[in-house]
Amino acid sequence: MTPTTTTPADSANIEVKKTVKRDELMEIEKHWQASWKESRLFEVDMPESDDLTTEELHAKYPKWMGTIPYPYMNGPLHLGHGFSISKIEFATGWERLKGKRALFPFGFHVTGMPIKASADKIANELAMFGPNFELPKESEDDCEALSEKVEDMSIDATPKASANFKSKKTKVIAKSGGAKYQFQILQAQGISNEEIAKFADTQYWLEYYPPIAMADINSLGCKVDWRRAFLTTDHNPYYDSFARWQFQRLLDNKKIKFGKRYTIWSAKDGQPCMDHDRQSGEGVSPQEYTGIKLEILEWSEPGRQTASTIPELAGKRIFLVAATLRPETMYGQTNCFVGTKLEYGFYLSNNADVYIVSERAARNMAFQELSPENGKVVKLGTISGQAIVGSKVNAPLSEYKDGVYVLPMDNVLATKGTGVVTSVPSDSPDDYAALRDLKKKPEYYGIDPKWVEDFNPIAVLSTEAYGEMSAPALCDKLKINSQKDRVQLAEAKEAAYKEGFYNGTMSIGDFKGLAVQVAKQMVRAQLIERGDAVGYAEPEGLVMSRSGDECVVAKCDQWYIDYGEESWKALTKKCLAQMNTYGDDTRAQFEAKLDWLNEWACVRSFGLGSKVPWDESFVIESLSDSTIYMSYYTISHLLHRSLDGSEIGPLGIAADDMDYSAWDYVLLGKDLPSGHSKAAELAELRRSYLYWYPLDNRSSAKDLVQNHLTFFMYNHTALFPEREWPRSVRINGHLLLNSEKMSKSTGNSLSLREACDRYGADATRLALAVAGDSMEDANFEETIANAEILRLHTLKEWVTDALEALATSEKSPSEETRINSVVLCPASAPYTTLDRVFDAKMDMYTLTTGAAYEAMMYREAITNGLYEFLALRDWYRETSAATGMHPTLLRKWINRQVIHLCPVAPHWCEHVWRTLMGNTTSILNARWPADLPAEADHALISASEYMMKLIKSVRDAEATLQRRSKKKGSKEALAGEFNPNEPKTLDILVASSFPQWQEDVISVLKECFDVATSTFDDKALQVALGQKGLLKNKKAMPFAQVTKKRVSLLGPTAFDRALTFAEIDVLSALLPYMSNNMGYSRVTIVDLGNADELSGALATVAESAVPGEPGILVAKA
Repeated sequence: MTPTTTTPADSANIEVKKTVKRDELMEIEKHWQASWKESRLFEVDMPESDDLTTEELHAKYPKWMGTIPYPYMNGPLHLGHGFSISKIEFATGWERLKGKRALFPFGFHVTGMPIKASADKIANELAMFGPNFELPKESEDDCEALSEKVEDMSIDATPKASANFKSKKTKVIAKSGGAKYQFQILQAQGISNEEIAKFADTQYWLEYYPPIAMADINSLGCKVDWRRAFLTTDHNPYYDSFARWQFQRLLDNKKIKFGKRYTIWSAKDGQPCMDHDRQSGEGVSPQEYTGIKLEILEWSEPGRQTASTIPELAGKRIFLVAATLRPETMYGQTNCFVGTKLEYGFYLSNNADVYIVSERAARNMAFQELSPENGKVVKLGTISGQAIVGSKVNAPLSEYKDGVYVLPMDNVLATKGTGVVTSVPSDSPDDYAALRDLKKKPEYYGIDPKWVEDFNPIAVLSTEAYGEMSAPALCDKLKINSQKDRVQLAEAKEAAYKEGFYNGTMSIGDFKGLAVQVAKQMVRAQLIERGDAVGYAEPEGLVMSRSGDECVVAKCDQWYIDYGEESWKALTKKCLAQMNTYGDDTRAQFEAKLDWLNEWACVRSFGLGSKVPWDESFVIESLSDSTIYMSYYTISHLLHRSLDGSEIGPLGIAADDMDYSAWDYVLLGKDLPSGHSKAAELAELRRSYLYWYPLDNRSSAKDLVQNHLTFFMYNHTALFPEREWPRSVRINGHLLLNSEKMSKSTGNSLSLREACDRYGADATRLALAVAGDSMEDANFEETIANAEILRLHTLKEWVTDALEALATSEKSPSEETRINSVVLCPASAPYTTLDRVFDAKMDMYTLTTGAAYEAMMYREAITNGLYEFLALRDWYRETSAATGMHPTLLRKWINRQVIHLCPVAPHWCEHVWRTLMGNTTSILNARWPADLPAEADHALISASEYMMKLIKSVRDAEATLQRRSKKKGSKEALAGEFNPNEPKTLDILVASSFPQWQEDVISVLKECFDVATSTFDDKALQVALGQKGLLKNKKAMPFAQVTKKRVSLLGPTAFDRALTFAEIDVLSALLPYMSNNMGYSRVTIVDLGNADELSGALATVAESAVPGEPGILVAKA
């Protein structure tokens, strides 16, 4: 049984109807939230026991600590934050039920550019529009959402809005509901103009949003220990000291280095633009190319004419520069391609040569020491791609020593590479297809046939899969007919590159015989050393900074963390191997990231942050001060009691006391300098750290695998001993709202506070729990949240009646009790078969619910622990209606239901536990049932499945009989129409043994089954069945096929068909239900093993009866 979902609503804001029940539940939630706060229920400390070692403490007082990445404080928390929070929140509840001291700490991230950039925008907008933010008329008319800047280099067309045009909104625009200005984003949050003016100061952001976030998290009922909360940056001197210490130790351990390297760069900001500084392009890294210098040997006539009009070109060497990822294939160049509709520029290089490239490429080159002055583009003139076609160029390393021609290509992009593409048709399917098209139709493409007719593919490398001509082989294999077959070409390109790189051997040149993987860098180095190529890099995709700048790749001196260094990578892979990732998909993503992550720029020139210890003109980058702060949670509550550290903690340790030697002692266990004034207090910090560390679980959305979560592992292995490495990481997908991506610009958005105000905390939590647990995007359905309100309220009312009935039963244990829909048998009555089945299934669902919680599979936990558990109660209530439910079992069901639901719906559970059930301690201090069996009673579970299957079979038989009786001319019609509401009879014919032919088939199947491989020898099976004469029975082969399928699913145990329960006894237990609830005036159980000879319809039905599948005969009375 699972909750019903709906198709996406026209609006995300589904109205909550008839709010009386919701309001009642919300009053309960507010009451218990206040109670928990007053009792400090979530403030969790290490045990007071000085005489025990850390290991002994953990054994006697087990602990658990889980965290999520702290949210960035430039706005309110949205429901996606709530989804990530819920993963650790539910886990914290589960670990408390297991008897552990479960800690859920929380902090707030303010490092980096976003707050600084937003504050600067407010300051600028105040200057532009005044304190009332009055837009001029032209600005009001132009307040549509900003789209990402995408350069269009076409010289004969401009972008036009059409049916095929789609705006690409940046991350900031999507989150801001299409607001153009920063003040409009704040206005949309209900902030007054007077207060908006205060946001021009970065300090105000730090004061404004964290308390709102804390209140929103509290409104969800989260078990956060707020004593441990903090802000990052030098705004909190304790955390500042911690971050600076971490960086100093990374430098000491040679993990931070200095040198020239490529990085994503904002020219406007004058510094690297890392992931958290971007409006769009998070996760985009520099892509390094080899820029092949193709010198112009002979201009085409249009090219000569264009060049002659630019006097600055006189006497200079001019090169087309083609960006390639495969320098090792340059021996096979047959030509180069340009886009005929693209505009190129003549750009002066750092050595006075002139490069012909796209404007975008020139801008990147200017920051890579490839222009006369760093950061300055020197453009001498422009030329169209069409004018370049037909020019002859020198292609370095090519076997065509007299030069090759520049040719047109349909799909050259100005936004990828340099806009110039060198052609190696032996190994590039795109190049091969284009060259083949040009050879077939030179007139169509407007080229001279001599430019292509004598230029054929050259064998460059050899692969086992495709020989020495991988591109022609793949084009033939995939039936690629022209360069317009883009889908097949993309497939062929990937196959050619992978096979060539991983399995290729060089067939030509100085490195002939070497593996391509080895030769690749050697050829590249040789080309650059000879002056035939340059190193070139650009962003893998579009990156926009938060200041609105399209970023480039710069080559600059900078401090970087040397991720990817082989010995460090090996240590981090060891850490990953020891961690629980809750799934192979997550592990595979981490392994892939570890294989290619490398140097990471870790400082910036400005923005909020902690200053770099050895050079205070820089601040630590936002993804680099947030890698080991989980360890800070273990002691933060002892250091300070305010977000900014202004309120000193209970040990009286000042921020200045936390020098590097103090951190070395507390977190690394190094000796303190003798006579340290705070030695006793620091010893208390050390004990707290050792009790809470290592981190038990880190939970996050999947987008942080590519940076933060991988950095998190790297930094732990760099600084901490192996026993203190993190134990697990749980990754979830992003959260959809009503099956659509959340976006304020489309109106499909919901903040965390809005969800709690609209549906209450527990209904919101339940909807989050069933939204999804895999790495695929989850879906918060507002209809489900609404349904949970009704479910919780209805269940509360029923439990109220049930507890009243139980109280009455206690006073009269020998009497039946009835309170509304609750009917109880005498408490002194012995258990019936129905009771024992119900008891066994309760245990089964408690076991599966616990296993789901342990695996952090919350949808499964709620499915088993609530939906199926409710269905089980309904089944028991119906089947035992004639005699009543047993009071002992009903009390157990209520207790189990409250315990099952406690991690996810704690307010409802606390109300039932304390207000209705009368317990004096919190449900949040309760324990998971200790009387559970190691596994469910399979015999009784089988009996329950038998009962449910039988009831369904009887109802199906009724429906079939009713349909037949309405069919004219049938025997049933002649006997009169069957009406299930009129008197009727039921005969159930029970077989005590299986037919001999079935036993013979099973015997043959066993003989032909290989246990080691779990497979059947079908040929031997066919022969054996024939030899025993079983193939003459038309039922034999279908029966054999069904049995084979069961064995493939269940294993060899499926051969054993003996029932684990007494079939007659189970049927006897159902007799009252069939008579009273199903309306049968007579129900007869016929034991075929002891019955007299049957005739007529009974004899016919008896033929199909086997143990566990009785024959059923329904008839009019």
